Amino acid sequence: MLIHILRYKLLSYIKSTFDRKPSSIVRGIASLLVFGGFAYTAYLFSAEVTRYMLAHAHTGLYLFHTFVSMILFVFFVAVNLGNIIVSYSTLYRSMEVRFLLTKPISFTSIFILKFLDNFFYSSTTLFLGAFMMFLGYGSYFNYPLHFLVVIMLFVFVPFMFLSASLAGLILMAIMKLAGKIGFKKVLAGIFIIYLFFVYIFFEKSNPTMLVENLNRFIPDIDAYISQMVPGFLHYLPNQWVAEFLYYSARGDMAHALPYAGILITVTAVVFGACLFVAHRFYYKSWLISLQVQPSAEISHRRRHIFDFRSKSIFSPQVEVLLKKEILTFLRETSQWVHLLVMVALAGIFSVSASHINLMRARVIDLHMIIYLVLFTFGGFMISGLALRFVFPMIGLEGQAFWSLKTSPVKQSKIFQLKFIMGFLLILIVAEYITISSSVPFIRATGGSRMLIWFGVFNAFWISFTTVMLSLGFGGYFANYFEHNPIRAASTQGATLTFLITIIYLILIVIVIIVPVSALFSKGITDRYSSEALITLPGALLAFVSGVLSVFGWIIGQRSLKKDF
Repeated sequence: MLIHILRYKLLSYIKSTFDRKPSSIVRGIASLLVFGGFAYTAYLFSAEVTRYMLAHAHTGLYLFHTFVSMILFVFFVAVNLGNIIVSYSTLYRSMEVRFLLTKPISFTSIFILKFLDNFFYSSTTLFLGAFMMFLGYGSYFNYPLHFLVVIMLFVFVPFMFLSASLAGLILMAIMKLAGKIGFKKVLAGIFIIYLFFVYIFFEKSNPTMLVENLNRFIPDIDAYISQMVPGFLHYLPNQWVAEFLYYSARGDMAHALPYAGILITVTAVVFGACLFVAHRFYYKSWLISLQVQPSAEISHRRRHIFDFRSKSIFSPQVEVLLKKEILTFLRETSQWVHLLVMVALAGIFSVSASHINLMRARVIDLHMIIYLVLFTFGGFMISGLALRFVFPMIGLEGQAFWSLKTSPVKQSKIFQLKFIMGFLLILIVAEYITISSSVPFIRATGGSRMLIWFGVFNAFWISFTTVMLSLGFGGYFANYFEHNPIRAASTQGATLTFLITIIYLILIVIVIIVPVSALFSKGITDRYSSEALITLPGALLAFVSGVLSVFGWIIGQRSLKKDF
């Protein structure tokens, strides 16, 4: 039965992917080009970063893999949180689940179907990006292709699968507790636990602290740093992967393979525990979800600030559109919960970045490397926010969109209002990330605040462009039958949009790398030279961003005029 359903789900996916509609053909060709460009760019970026850190900056293998471990930790937490939120819609609010529950299929089989559906649906792009990053990483060490394939299948896939399995267990625990103490209290508790855990990790595994003592232990850097790693890190999956890669790079497979074995074993045990809990509790948790959903909805009996009965300073058309957007956003629990999680992660990232101490670091070009890493990661978070909350805005109007399109409201005003709301949200987060992550670099640039103003300028254009592209492509690839905003932000069209924004961010990094390196150079001290240095890159960045924004605006406006 399970194989039968999986077979026809695969056939359905293939049929929908190779649809002959013009929009599907354009999406397929564009996806092929963008995926290819993204894959090649990720490969080059990973290869150059690895070469620069090891051959030019001389960070040492262990310190480099400490950075890798941190990236893997962020990836693990992101996959875990994403799967918890997405799995709630997939396992408890899906129409397919309601259909399957009426058939002679075991509850465990239904759970496996939706669990795998959710895992493969949300992890394909991540797997592609990770594989190309590993190709670039492995090219520095001259790893053969088959070895990299083995790493992906037997190390990285279990790493992702472990995160997803933990998400399934946590979600069922949330539903169990929600039936007793309330959904909002459980979410608040989980939220605090995750924030505390992330804070402790970055507090105890701060690589900057290791870098500060780097020169004192040259040339025996690896031996020193390996003694400085806190003991609890050795029990985290991201550290197992990093240790495997470290020993593989040294050619010591006798020490590398046990870490892969531990990862695979723990993944199998956790997935088995997930299936056991699902066998005992999944159907009961589904019944609990039916009781939890009504209690999470907004009460309309009392007047609130966004009530249509309240007075507004806006015109009637703007007022009704604005309040509609806000109320429909708050009505969907997964929307504001996911927003809180992503904003909290951005806050943790910003606070951690603002407390970095760079004064004692003496590695060549380390300041510039850290700044570019923080800049890129901040841009990645901004793009993720835009994709998650702006891309689905038009498609979520659903089949009732005809009532809005036939109302006496200009369609351009609908698009403008959606853009302004998304842009203000993303801009506030982007500027906060930029300013807080630029603070540690003021002393490194001789007290100049030019880097902060340059970052504020860049954050404005990145926010403007990513929001415009996400809204424009979100209208072009809108699926008005999809009511789940998380799945709408995980479609092929959303993936294509995200990859375009990532390529845009890489172009920005290439544009700013020269002025940033010069600002960190002691040779640029006078104010006129610094301002003249950033004028041309800033103008180029504004031009590229403006062109892409106009392109997104045109696509979005045309998408509102087509039938649906």
